[in-house]
Amino acid sequence: MTRPLLLAFSLLTALLVVALPQASAASSISAKRAEARQVENQIMNQEAALEKQIERYNAVHQHYLQTRHQLQNNRIVLGVARKNLAHAQKLLAQSLTSAYKSTDEDVVSFLLASHSFSELVDHVQVLQRANDANSNLIAQIAQTKKVIAVRTRQLSTETAQLAKDQQAQLTAKQHVEAGLHSLQARKSQISADIQHLIDQQQAREQAAATAAAAAASGGTSVGGTGSIPVPPSSTLGGQAVAIAEQYLGVPYVWGGASPSGFDCSGLVMYVYGRLGVSLPHNAAAQYSMGTPVPRDALEPGDLVFFDGLGHVGIYVGGGSFIHAPHTGTVVQISSLSGWYSSEYVGARRIG
Repeated sequence: MTRPLLLAFSLLTALLVVALPQASAASSISAKRAEARQVENQIMNQEAALEKQIERYNAVHQHYLQTRHQLQNNRIVLGVARKNLAHAQKLLAQSLTSAYKSTDEDVVSFLLASHSFSELVDHVQVLQRANDANSNLIAQIAQTKKVIAVRTRQLSTETAQLAKDQQAQLTAKQHVEAGLHSLQARKSQISADIQHLIDQQQAREQAAATAAAAAASGGTSVGGTGSIPVPPSSTLGGQAVAIAEQYLGVPYVWGGASPSGFDCSGLVMYVYGRLGVSLPHNAAAQYSMGTPVPRDALEPGDLVFFDGLGHVGIYVGGGSFIHAPHTGTVVQISSLSGWYSSEYVGARRIG
């Protein structure tokens, strides 16, 4: 065998020795990536379930705050009623001796001072009307006191039940989070496995390149850049997007509605609150605000809803929206494609 043929044969052998493991590794990587996609879908579903659970809690908590406020108001009104009752009782004790006499004489003297039977009847009727007025006043206040006391007991019972509901929502949230953490741990392990396989494949490729350096060489590089959409500042929606983009990178915080941390509806509420628009801290409740918008007519600032009204974000244009996705993430811009497209519910325009 001539030297050129011997060299070619050696190079071919080296390439075959490397190519076979590479094919096997590529197959393994492909399988791992398929598994990772499957887990990713499970995580998205679990995160959606968690977000929905958080929105349920927000609704219960808002009801709890309203009920507690009503309870406090009832207690104030009840206190006023009690004072009025005491005052009325005091007036009743004094009325027969001071309200209808100009002297220090008692009621009997007041009646005996009548100069005629007709005058006596008039005096008795005056006293009777005074007694009736005070009695009616006391009865009215007592009834008010009774009604307020009943309502206060009802509100106290309702508040206690709402507190239990809140605890139930917290327990459900913890259950969902436990499943989510398990899936995230599995995803991390799969990612580590994929990276390990890629490292092995790259090592083999490097060995092949070294062995075949006299015959072949190559390399690849990848890169990418992203840009944040620039919203129109002339519209309310554009201003909302500009405000929301100031908080990109702020961590997701369950129940959060401030720059220290947001959940999905908390971000929307805070952004529009800065523009003087009051929105509830609940995705489903926000869906009742504003006017509906077709998907093909979305404009920056429109609220976009997903997963059965369990999640909300703000459309920024170009098929993207800004939102606080779920625990463990930050405020970010995502595409309306993929999972979000399949779970899309609708949109509302504010203002």
